[in-house]
Amino acid sequence: MKSNSGPFIRGALLPLLPKGARKPLDAFWVPGRRRHPTLLVIVHGMGGNFYRSALKKAWLTECGRYGCDALTFNNRGSDRDVACERFIDCVADIDAALAAGRALGYRRFVLLGHSTGCQKITLYQARRQNPAVCALVLAAPADDLAICRRDLGAKYGYWLRRARELVRQGRGETLLPMLYEKFSAQRFLSIADPHSVEAQLLDYNGAMRHFRSIRCPVLAFLGTQEQFACLPVPRMGAILREKTRSEKFHFFAVPGGDHGFHGHELATARRALRWVREL
Repeated sequence: MKSNSGPFIRGALLPLLPKGARKPLDAFWVPGRRRHPTLLVIVHGMGGNFYRSALKKAWLTECGRYGCDALTFNNRGSDRDVACERFIDCVADIDAALAAGRALGYRRFVLLGHSTGCQKITLYQARRQNPAVCALVLAAPADDLAICRRDLGAKYGYWLRRARELVRQGRGETLLPMLYEKFSAQRFLSIADPHSVEAQLLDYNGAMRHFRSIRCPVLAFLGTQEQFACLPVPRMGAILREKTRSEKFHFFAVPGGDHGFHGHELATARRALRWVREL
């Protein structure tokens, strides 16, 4: 894999076909020169994809030095498909990624989610309690419900009622124009309705019952300049620590880092991978 913004990365392009998917999803496998026993499975954020961003390239180029290989893949919310994505499909998508890993010979997996990928890996492990998943890594775990309330302000209630009305009318795929992404009414409710599973997953003011059900080691980190933070970053870290029942939890802040950790990608990846290596 090669781009103008990153190095050449030697690996293999693989197709994934999750249950219920209409077409294969692209995946890219990066093994070390010596095969490692642990596979780092990278789940991209909202509207992302398996290769774009210097942060992903940092994981892919560095993981072998810290005792793991990597698999990065598109989920059904990649690129512009996010508008009508069904969030719950992430469970089948991650199932397919882990099945591909098992077919390649791996038996231990670390799930790494960035942004909305954090919600996806949290839901996955809460529902599956997969013993082969030895850790979760939450990179920039933001609170979508709080973001919607903050960014829509006084219009939040109107758009919530409007989206519910469209879904009741069978028009759930109608696009709504008001946020940083174009969401269908159904997709908007998934992140903005307090009764939605997706909205509850990282609701820092809520019970976070799915997050609390996870017992495997968890690493979480945020940049101090996180533009989607609706609470002070140290407070977000403290809430995660208060709510976790993980057998091993660690949080750190990246000084000067934003949502994509721009300018801090390599140092951030190395710090997280050191934690993974020490498991």
